[in-house]
Amino acid sequence: MDRYDKLITAFKAHMADNPLVECCGLITKTFEYIPCDNISFDPKNSFIIDPIKIYEYADNCWGFFHSHTIHHDELPSETDKNSAIFKEYKFIMGNHSNKFYIYWLGSLDTLKFAEFNEGHINAD
Repeated sequence: MDRYDKLITAFKAHMADNPLVECCGLITKTFEYIPCDNISFDPKNSFIIDPIKIYEYADNCWGFFHSHTIHHDELPSETDKNSAIFKEYKFIMGNHSNKFYIYWLGSLDTLKFAEFNEGHINAD
């Protein structure tokens, strides 16, 4: 199984274990998924990754993952898009339709958005 498939499998497993809240985690530079606690006051509609985990992996973080609950829109929300302020990270959102999207802040501070695929991790 390649690293893309391992990520998708890990995302799906985390989402299956937490269908009614937004699950979240970080993705290391070697493309391992590290599930994290969602410390949001409204975890059904938003996520905040535990900052202790972010600090722990500060030198080994490629990006972040979060899911939408079964009742959410399948695309990243405006809040999701606005949270992509760090150019050094990629943000992946998954939904219960088994679709995954990647978004990041590109050159000239423009938001880039696409369906997540193998090319996004093989290009780095």
